[in-house]
Amino acid sequence: MPDGSRLLRVVIDTNVLFSAVAFPQDSPPSRVLDLARTGRIEAFVSGFILKELEKNLFRKAGWDAERISTLRKKLKGFLWVIEPASRVRGVAGKEDDDRILECALDAKAEALVTGSMKHIRVLGEFQGVRILTPREFLDRYFPA
Repeated sequence: MPDGSRLLRVVIDTNVLFSAVAFPQDSPPSRVLDLARTGRIEAFVSGFILKELEKNLFRKAGWDAERISTLRKKLKGFLWVIEPASRVRGVAGKEDDDRILECALDAKAEALVTGSMKHIRVLGEFQGVRILTPREFLDRYFPA
């Protein structure tokens, strides 16, 4: 658990947000989002991450525009939305994942929570940012 002097700065990847809101049962992704909602972590996303979330909710979960808009407003109530100035090229093996790394760098995040096991997670760490699955994040910083 963080030492209390300041909140842990965390970027939450699109796939974790999707799992947390599309399947809101008690799961590691939903617990990570709950930590942000209750102010126990300082959570960051970018406009890119939110757009990807909205696209996936529409295409994969069948959400309509009104429901997505309502969710966006709720998320903006407890997530910091930033537009990264940093540029990362060819690090994660996939351009979309490079955008996530840019967010983590500009947020000065200690952790990036992702379910993307193919490209971004295999890095393990990037410029001081730990890259963890939701379960790894919870086990490391918020053990039961």
